[in-house]
Amino acid sequence: MSYPLVKRVSHRMLGEMLRMMLNELVYFDLTLEEGRTLSRAFTAVAYDWRRTDFIYLSPLGGDDEFSAAVTQDGVHVETADGGHHLNWDDVTELAERLAVE
Repeated sequence: MSYPLVKRVSHRMLGEMLRMMLNELVYFDLTLEEGRTLSRAFTAVAYDWRRTDFIYLSPLGGDDEFSAAVTQDGVHVETADGGHHLNWDDVTELAERLAVE
């Protein structure tokens, strides 16, 4: 499997959701609206990374918050298991997948 990726999952209370996977162990379950919101944020920083230095989202469907520093090289996501870097190609791909899944 190639990461990062987005796939549809079902939540027993929230229904249809998106799972944004950064690798086998690091993922975020997002409602469809949260996925679209994160897609817009990713698109904005990929277009002009200098306009913001941080992205934050507290998804309803999971226990982990999404927090990422925006840098010249991409987005650095902080997780309980440490940091995970997404280059601009990864960020753009996730933005597209979160918008259409």
